[in-house]
Amino acid sequence: MIRISMRSPSLVVATLGLLAGALMWFADPAGAQSDVTGATADGSDRNSPSYTRSMDVHVAVQPDMTSIVDSTVRLKVLRESAIRTLGQQNLSYVKSLGRLEIIKAYTEKADGTIVEVDEANILSRDAATGLNAIYQRDAKVKTIIFPDIEVGDTLVWVSRTNRIDKRFGGHFFFDTVFSRSVPFGTYRLTVDEPPSVRLAASIRGEGLTYEVTKSNAGRQHKFTFRPGGWGQDEPNAISFLDRDPRIVLTTYKDWSEVGASYWASMKDRDVVDPGIRNLAEEITKGIVDKRAQATAIDYWVKRNIRYVLVFLGSGGTTPNPPLTVLKNKFGDCKDHVTLMGALLRAKGIASEQVLINDGPIYGQPELPVPSFNHVILYLPEFDLYTDPTASYAAFATLPLGSHDKPVLHISSAGSRPARTPAMAPDDHVTIAKTTATIGADGSVKGTTLQTSTGVFAVSSRSVAARMQNQGREGFAETVLRNLGSPGTGFFEVAAPFNYAEPYEVSGEFSLSQKLQMPLSGARTIPIGMPILWRPGLGLLGSRINGRKTDFICFAGKQVEEIELKFAAGLPMPRAIPATSIDNDYFSYRARFVVKDQTLMIQHEFTSKVKGQVCARDLEAELAEPFERVSRSLQARMVFGPAVADVTVAQPR
Repeated sequence: MIRISMRSPSLVVATLGLLAGALMWFADPAGAQSDVTGATADGSDRNSPSYTRSMDVHVAVQPDMTSIVDSTVRLKVLRESAIRTLGQQNLSYVKSLGRLEIIKAYTEKADGTIVEVDEANILSRDAATGLNAIYQRDAKVKTIIFPDIEVGDTLVWVSRTNRIDKRFGGHFFFDTVFSRSVPFGTYRLTVDEPPSVRLAASIRGEGLTYEVTKSNAGRQHKFTFRPGGWGQDEPNAISFLDRDPRIVLTTYKDWSEVGASYWASMKDRDVVDPGIRNLAEEITKGIVDKRAQATAIDYWVKRNIRYVLVFLGSGGTTPNPPLTVLKNKFGDCKDHVTLMGALLRAKGIASEQVLINDGPIYGQPELPVPSFNHVILYLPEFDLYTDPTASYAAFATLPLGSHDKPVLHISSAGSRPARTPAMAPDDHVTIAKTTATIGADGSVKGTTLQTSTGVFAVSSRSVAARMQNQGREGFAETVLRNLGSPGTGFFEVAAPFNYAEPYEVSGEFSLSQKLQMPLSGARTIPIGMPILWRPGLGLLGSRINGRKTDFICFAGKQVEEIELKFAAGLPMPRAIPATSIDNDYFSYRARFVVKDQTLMIQHEFTSKVKGQVCARDLEAELAEPFERVSRSLQARMVFGPAVADVTVAQPR
C-alpha cells in the first residue's frame, strides 16, 4: 500500500498513492483547518470558516506530454485562529518528477501594503524526514514562513513547476477535486493544449463552468469554480473524491489504456528467479492442493515481508525486483504483490494485479486517469482476491474498506475493469460471550470469550498485536476503563499471525466497583471485556440528523451473550422486555431470560446492506429503529418495585 501524504482534506488532486506526487504541487497547503467553534469578536457566524482560499493555475502542456504549471495561491485570514494555521505553508513535490520553484511570496496587508517573504524564510528539506524507510529520497518539501500576519491580511505565493513525469509515457492527465471542507473563494484553471495533443475533459458538481476555444496554437481549456457553500465533512461519509466538484483532463481513451500504462512500468514481471522457485518449493513442501499452496504462500508473505511507507519518486509505479524485496524483508503494496505473484507463478498458479483505492473511495473519475492508490492480487483459478499487505487477514479475506469497490485487473494478458465482492453478513461474524458472577457483596468477576471471522478476525488479530506491546494486564485495564467499568484482568490470545478462524481472544476480569447493595432499584448490567464493537455499533456508522452525503455501511453479524450468576440469597431482577427489529437493512434481537439464580442476555445485530455505500436518504429510515437498539443496549437490571426509567445509565 502506498500512503503518500498528499490527501490533504482540502483541494486534493485525485492522482493519489500510486502516482506519489505527480501533481502534489496542487495540494492545499493550508490543511483545511478551520475554526468552527469560537465566536468572532464582531459576533459573526461562529460556523463560518477562518480563512478563504483562491487559486489561479495555468498549465501549458508540451508536445512530449511534459508541462509547465504556474500557480498563484491567495489565503485570506478571517480569524485570529487562522494565523498560526496558515502562517507556515508546506509545499510538497517530487524532485525527479518536476522541480518546484517559488517565484515570490508575500503578506498582503489589509491596506494593500506588501511585506515580502525573505529568501531565508523559504526552506527546502527532505520530505522523508522521520520515516522508517524510504526507497527513493527525492520527495521534497518547501516551507514558506510568512511575516507580519493579522486578521484581514492575505498570504500570497506564486510558484512554477516543470512537470517532467515520464512514468506514463505518451499521456497527460490532470485530476483535481474540490472538497467542500475547504473554504474556497474562487479557483481558475487554464490549460493550453498543443495541436499534437488531444485532451478529453469533464466537470462534475455545482459551481463549475468550462469552456474551450480553438486557435492555430491548439486548444485552450478554461475552468472556473465558485463554491455554493462550505461545511465540515460528516462522520462516516464517503470520500469527497466520490461526491464533490471535480475536474478531469486526460489523453487516456479508456481504462484499458490506464492498465497498459501501469503494466508497462513493471520490471521483470514474468521472470521467476531460481531463488524464488526454491523459496516457493520450501513454503509449499508437502502441500499438494493448489489452493492450499496459494494459502501457504499468502501467509508466508504476510508474516515475513513488512509493509513500509514508500515515497515513489522517479521509480513511479515500478516495484522492486522480487529478490530485492526478499532480501530487504520489507516493501510497499507493489512489492508485496510482485513477490507473491512470482512465488505463485513458480507453483503454476496464475494471478492478476488489481488496482484499487484504499480508504472511503467507492467510485471512479468520469474519465480514465491513473487514480488508484493501492494494488492487491486476484487469483482467477479460485475466483478470489487477497491483499498480501493485510498482515492480519486470512487468505481470501479482504480488509475492511476493500469490499464493493471498482478495480482494474492488469496482467500480461491485458486489463479489465471489475468490482470486488460486497460483504455478506455470514462471512463477518463476531460473538462476545461473557460469563460473570455477582457476589453476595456485589463484586463482579468473570470471563469474556470473543470469537470472530472475516473482517472482525482481522481487527481482533490487530488488537492481539497491540496487546503484545502493552501487556495483557495493562491492555485489559485499558479496555475496562474505556467501557466505563474500571477493573483489573488479563487477556489470553492466539498469536496475531494465527489465521485459523474463528479467531479467539479470551480474558478474565474483576471490576473495581461493586453493585450497590442491597439490590433495589436499577443497576447497570456488566457486559464483560469485549474488544470489538457491541451489537449495532460500527457497521452502519453513527446517526446524523439531516445527513447531506452518502455514507459507508458494512455488512456483518455481531452477537453479545451475557450470563450473570447471582450468589445464593440475592434477589433476581425483574423481567426485561425483549426487543425485535427487522427491516431491509438490519435485524436486531434482544432476549432476556431469568432462570434460577442466573440472568441470561443475548443481543444480536445483523447488517444486511447489499453494498458498502448507503444513500443519505436512508438516514431518516434508520434513526428511529437505531434509537430502539440504543435503548435496548442501555437496558438496566431492575430489582424490586418498578422505577420510572430503567434505560439511563447511573453510577453503580
